[in-house]
Amino acid sequence: MYPNMSKILILHDYFLYKGGGERLVISLAKGLKADVATAFIAKDAFDPRAEGIPTRELFRETWLSKLPGFRYLQVQTAFLFKAGFVKEYDVVIYSGDCLMAYARTAPGTTNIAYMHTPPRHIYDSYRDRLREYSWIKKIIFVPFAAVNRWRFGWLAKKMDLIVTNSKNTQARIKQYLGLESVVVYPPCDILKKLRTVILNESASRRSSEESPNISGDPSLRREPSLRMTTGWYFFSWARLYPVKRVDLIVEAFKKLSDKKLIVASGGPELERLRKLAEGFSNIKILGWISDAELLEYLGKCLATIYIPIREDFGMSPVESMAVGKPVIGVAEGGMLEVIVDGVNGVMLKPEFNVDDLVAAINSMTPERARAMESACYETGKRFTEGRFLREMDDVIKKIIGNKK
Repeated sequence: MYPNMSKILILHDYFLYKGGGERLVISLAKGLKADVATAFIAKDAFDPRAEGIPTRELFRETWLSKLPGFRYLQVQTAFLFKAGFVKEYDVVIYSGDCLMAYARTAPGTTNIAYMHTPPRHIYDSYRDRLREYSWIKKIIFVPFAAVNRWRFGWLAKKMDLIVTNSKNTQARIKQYLGLESVVVYPPCDILKKLRTVILNESASRRSSEESPNISGDPSLRREPSLRMTTGWYFFSWARLYPVKRVDLIVEAFKKLSDKKLIVASGGPELERLRKLAEGFSNIKILGWISDAELLEYLGKCLATIYIPIREDFGMSPVESMAVGKPVIGVAEGGMLEVIVDGVNGVMLKPEFNVDDLVAAINSMTPERARAMESACYETGKRFTEGRFLREMDDVIKKIIGNKK
């Protein structure tokens, strides 16, 4: 791909879960034939080694790694003191909060940041955090945020190029860092490609109406209530973090006993959400499931729901539309770039409440979902893996050419 370049490295802060950012890194590494280095790979996360990608893990995950404060220190010290190997590479692409490794780069290295977002806890969500914290936490957090804003901004200015995932994040980079960036939208058809392979493999083994196996709680396997007609349940697979507001989705379906919800993901709110849904047979919270199961649930749902706070871009909605499923989203952040209200989904106002969400769910009838199918497919075509790799190839070659 690069005749004059011998080695490319992608640094990703850590593989903690099965998320869009992790899919992006794996896709980019395979497309560029790059190596990957990361602070650690959690047990339940995507693992680039499973894809045959040469990968350095700077330390092993332990129970201490699950503590957010300690994990942050591990990651930062790992990239500061254990990343001397980056000087072996000609191009280094930084993904996530791993810019500390820049201190170890050798002269002549081309440094590119694929900035998913400036760290939200110290920038656009800073005041939200302050409101949530006790006065003791505020005493610690305020100087921490100030130091890290300085550190992140200083290191970002050292990059030869900043690439980002949306116009929304591009605006944040300009607002908070005063820096220009180039938008290269993420690849959002990877699930669609996997789905085609899996469905072809399974065609001889199961009928189109059969529900997928459910991993996790044995009591949920092949449960009759999940043997539903294709297209009659709503689906969410956002990570179970407060910022994703999956709890509001659960609350909405507690008011909709005639409609079904399946939540398939994990995170720190998993047990809280399971307790929230107790006693409501129309709500199933499965935890992490395999890609094969995820794709079957996505392929057979009526529509998906994705309502995070000021999402950077949001790969999940586009992945949904890539297989023809409309999205109930929220009119803020990166979703404004992909969802058109009434065309490929339904948009809630930013200050929506549970009743607004209930109304949106009621409005998404099977007939309306089918009418949006073609527009969803057309949206998905804008965010393919092939387009992503071509555009990344172009920007890398351009910045290398400009340095000569």
